[in-house]
Amino acid sequence: MLPRTTVLLAVLLAIPVMVLAGCASRPDLAVVPPARVPVLAAFGTDPEVKTATDWTERRAPLLRQAFVDQVYGPLPTLGAAVVEQRQTLQVEDVGQAVIEQWRIRLGEGAAARRYHLVLALPGKVTGPAPLIILELFCGNRAALPGRPESVAENRDLLPSPCRNPAVDPLAKLIFGRRINGPPIAEMTDKGYALAFFYPGEVAPDDPELGPAALAALQPGVAPEKRGGALAVWSQMFGKSLDVLAADPRLDPARVAIWGHSRHGKAALLAAAFDPRFAAVISHQSGRGGASLTHSPAGETVKQITDAYGYWFGAAFARQAVAPSIDLDQHQLIALIAPRSVMIGNGMGDAWSDPAGAFRAAEAATPVYRLFGSAGLTAGDMETFDPRADLAFYSRGGGHGVRTEDWAAFEQFLDHALIARP
Repeated sequence: MLPRTTVLLAVLLAIPVMVLAGCASRPDLAVVPPARVPVLAAFGTDPEVKTATDWTERRAPLLRQAFVDQVYGPLPTLGAAVVEQRQTLQVEDVGQAVIEQWRIRLGEGAAARRYHLVLALPGKVTGPAPLIILELFCGNRAALPGRPESVAENRDLLPSPCRNPAVDPLAKLIFGRRINGPPIAEMTDKGYALAFFYPGEVAPDDPELGPAALAALQPGVAPEKRGGALAVWSQMFGKSLDVLAADPRLDPARVAIWGHSRHGKAALLAAAFDPRFAAVISHQSGRGGASLTHSPAGETVKQITDAYGYWFGAAFARQAVAPSIDLDQHQLIALIAPRSVMIGNGMGDAWSDPAGAFRAAEAATPVYRLFGSAGLTAGDMETFDPRADLAFYSRGGGHGVRTEDWAAFEQFLDHALIARP
């Protein structure tokens, strides 16, 4: 049982957060104009895109390079991924799921980096399972019931609120029951496999540890030319798939990636650069993620780069004073077409700018249509069509991951990984 002082602190801290979420103005599409540059229009010296071939062969490479140059920085070379160790864990309250822990090495020798991945497999396997790869904020131990000691954890690399189990009830009260991890029993009982890890083991999410790790990962590269933490975290989705795809219990053709908030940004970036992912769920990813950079609502570029500049390439901070005239996040979403994308939002999460995310989805849709997909089918922010290849989901309340969110994620995944031809 938690000490009374901890419970009181939780209540006192939660009240203003919940009040603000409940009183926040609903996002207003009238306040956020459409994307300034149509996605198929001329881009620099590249002429208008008219066909899917034009997009794939001509425009997409230019946009990927533009996002490297102007937003995220170069994607660091992390080296080949190798599974050094696998062990089966005994974990309670996960239904019939089989839980394994993998230690993965990236690269060789003194430059190698290691991280731990937890794989949750359906207990009743009838064939290669569809797979969801997730990046977590508080680490693998917090994602499993009871924080089992058998799960590897370097607490010094975790964000400070994640280091104390006594804070878990507070985090769930404010940010939702599923803020620390997915519903393992429910998803594996339905036949999905889950693989999750904390990317801070390679690039810590910390204003002091993060830049030092990024410098070590990119030796000899000047700070202004380095990739940010998002570039590393996005690569780790792909490195995880490298080793998971070799497991015959998993179906490499049916893989989705999932991220919330900052990891939702990384998930979009990963899918835009790696065509192996069949689907991506980017939940409340905000500025630098699914929302338009030029939107007048929500967090500003200056605010996010002042607080978390190490997430991005150095050039992104300059957007606060000299915005790009031809690049915005709808083009990042469009780079994933025609694969399935779900953009999740909380209507009380004004900081993440749901209206800016809706405008980005609208503006990416013409590329989906080049490939024969309808893209975004919703005409407003309240309509959720889980069968859409570009799905927009919203619910009441603020920033976080709730049980109802996972019910929506499941509907989307059932179409994207199972029903979709």
